[in-house]
Amino acid sequence: MAKAPLRSRSGETQLIPALHHFQRQKRLIHPRILRAHATLDTDYSDDNAAPGLDELQKTLTTGTLIIVTERVDALDDWLDNHLSLGKEGGNNAHQISWGIYNLVEGLVFLHNQAELAHGCVCPDSIFVTPGGDFKLGGFDLVTPLGEGGGPTNHFKMYDPAGVCPDDYRSPERLSQRYDAMASNPVHSMDCYSLAILIEYIYSHPNAGTGGKVPAPLQKALARMKNDAPKLRPRLQPLLKCPVFDNPYIKVQLFIDEAMTKPAEERIVFLQSLGDMLARGVLDERAAVYKLLPLLIMILKSNAGNEQAMTQEVNRRQVLAVVPLLFQVAEMYLTSSGVTEDKKESEAFQTHIAPLIPSLFGINDRGVRAAILQKISLLESQLDKSSLNSKVFDPMCSGFTDSSGPLRELTLKSAIVLVPKLNAASLEKLVRYLVRLQSDPEASIRTNTIIFVGKVAPSLSEMSRQKLILPSFTRAMKDPFTPCRLNALRAVTTCKTYFSQKEVSEKVLPCVVPFLLDDSKEVRTEAFKVVDMFLVGLREESNKMSDVGGGTHGEVTGGAAPASGGYLSGFSSWMSTSADPTASTSVATTTTTAKPSANGQIAPTNTQNAPKFSSLSLSDAQIGGASKNVSPGGWDDGDGWGDDDLGASGGSKTKSNDDDFFASFDSNKPAKTVGGVGMPASRPAPKLNQSSGLKVKKSKPAVKKLPVNDSLDDGWDDF
Repeated sequence: MAKAPLRSRSGETQLIPALHHFQRQKRLIHPRILRAHATLDTDYSDDNAAPGLDELQKTLTTGTLIIVTERVDALDDWLDNHLSLGKEGGNNAHQISWGIYNLVEGLVFLHNQAELAHGCVCPDSIFVTPGGDFKLGGFDLVTPLGEGGGPTNHFKMYDPAGVCPDDYRSPERLSQRYDAMASNPVHSMDCYSLAILIEYIYSHPNAGTGGKVPAPLQKALARMKNDAPKLRPRLQPLLKCPVFDNPYIKVQLFIDEAMTKPAEERIVFLQSLGDMLARGVLDERAAVYKLLPLLIMILKSNAGNEQAMTQEVNRRQVLAVVPLLFQVAEMYLTSSGVTEDKKESEAFQTHIAPLIPSLFGINDRGVRAAILQKISLLESQLDKSSLNSKVFDPMCSGFTDSSGPLRELTLKSAIVLVPKLNAASLEKLVRYLVRLQSDPEASIRTNTIIFVGKVAPSLSEMSRQKLILPSFTRAMKDPFTPCRLNALRAVTTCKTYFSQKEVSEKVLPCVVPFLLDDSKEVRTEAFKVVDMFLVGLREESNKMSDVGGGTHGEVTGGAAPASGGYLSGFSSWMSTSADPTASTSVATTTTTAKPSANGQIAPTNTQNAPKFSSLSLSDAQIGGASKNVSPGGWDDGDGWGDDDLGASGGSKTKSNDDDFFASFDSNKPAKTVGGVGMPASRPAPKLNQSSGLKVKKSKPAVKKLPVNDSLDDGWDDF
């Protein structure tokens, strides 16, 4: 405010009351009085050199007055604009009653403690904070009255000059009976002005009372406007009026006095505030600008102090604050119209985001659970970088916590963050999911497989290959029925991530056993999965047939042996066990035995028989001695047909029963069976049958052939 030159009476009227207000503003401090953070008179850089109130009008100055106050709105602006934001007229009436309550408290302080009369109680002297508190300002005409002395000369000079509107001046002021006012009580002048101001406020359309003063106040206002100054009541008893007995004022009073209340009483109040907020007892502006700073102050004083958190009362207090903090943020910081100069997200970033690291740093399961329950709010308000560094990384400790409910809550909360997690965080999450599948809690294992099905679209291809199918396979073997059921459902959800080859080779072999599960729900779901995949497999099979040009039932590759007997199987073994480098190749003529019409084996000559390695001792003992030997030398119940020997069942082959290795000493050519060179039949070594136990004889020494041995018996030399 610039000082006007003292060249006219009108200029003097504006300047001197302003200087008077400037001096009083710096010295009057009370919660209901407008707070001045800083003041400056550019004519006097040193406050000690500034003239007193009595010398102001004698001082010719041309500088500037600067007063920095708390953030406020003029009363008329608040009634026209901010009060209309209320959702219900009843809440507006409560806000009006709270404002009047503030004014009464401020005037009582002036009258009783400061022993001063305000002298200018009117709408221009009332200011409203963003939290809805009414503040008393406009100290242009402050003066002692009554026992403190009569009105000052300053008051007598500027009261008639129109500083205070005539509607708010008492009858004795209008008639300028200033000498008689010296004997009046200090409250008499302001009591009259306050009554007029109350009627003015309630007459506003946004007051929520239909333009009428509430009935409990009407009788009190009539007494306050009494023409006789000494009959006007003191203002202190007015605070007991029923109009001020409502939940809104009680909450506001407790917020103002919360830090002076006992800790237990404060905790009980904080625990009840959540319901009051839900019922709309506290309006948005009060919640954001009064309650929220209180909650932040309590958190900062306890959350960052490990020593304080060791005390049970502080832990319980923080536990009561955290849910309330997120409730206020969710209700008001994310809705429009709360903060006029900021976007909603900016308000959240300003008030809540800086507290997130401190909240996760609190080593208390109750606090962590309260944070996790509001994780969706953090996801919607924080950017991707903040979510990964400030939220996901610290919350991962919950995956390994010893408390099962906290592990489960951490798992459920993490699903919200998946779309905004970076690659490193997703990889970290996959490792925790694999670990949780072995959790001792069945519900956690079940929720884990549900989580895998939902998180699959957000994973990279490599992460999906490592996680999805192994997780489903593991969950299907879980003894907990809901876990198996949800595993099958998750397979259906992730069907697009399986190729048809994986479906046929890996997925269906895991699913098919559950077609006969003990649970009917699991069986039903398993059939749905199988039917679904069979449709895709059938389509894929048809495409393959069309591309390949083959016919159904066509066999590709080598033909299977016609005989299922000993020789065919033995020949197959020799061909697959051959080691060309370990034996000498022997050129023989081999045959492929095919049954003839009469059941005999018809040999077919082929050249270049496969090479095979020499047999070990254990390989040679393919038969065992038995007391029930058929005439052909083979047990009739051993599964080998006599036709494999190329002779009738009644013929016998003479062999040396005493020397199992006689065939290796013989220089006779090998017998041929159906054109195939075969060694002479060898009986199995005899067993000691004197007892019921079979005793294995010691193995005889192997007689090696000379180097120049040219025996062509179909066996490689040892």
